[in-house]
Amino acid sequence: MKYTRKDAKAHSRATMRGVWAAANTPFHADGSIHEDLYRRNVDHWINDLGIDGLFIAGKQGEFFSMSIDERKRMFDLSVEMAGDKAQTIMSCSDQNMTW
Repeated sequence: MKYTRKDAKAHSRATMRGVWAAANTPFHADGSIHEDLYRRNVDHWINDLGIDGLFIAGKQGEFFSMSIDERKRMFDLSVEMAGDKAQTIMSCSDQNMTW
C-alpha cells in the first residue's frame, strides 16, 4: 500500500478522534499474561468508560516483557474485544541492543 505523508495525516485526523488509552498488560506471578484480567480491563475501558481507542503493547503495555507470540496474542485479544466499539493501534516495537 502506497500513500503520501499528506494522505496519512488526513486519515489520522479523520479517524483517530476522541479518548485513547495506553493499555497495560496484566501478568500472573509466573510472568504469563493474565488474559482474563486483560479482558476485564478492556471491557471496562470500552463499555464503562467509553474510550474511543486503545494503544496496544507500547511501553505501558510492557512489550519488552513479552515474546513476539505473546504480543501477537495481545493484538488478537484487543481487536476481538474492541470489535466495532473502539479502534486499536498496535505497537510493533522491540528492544535490541545488538547490531
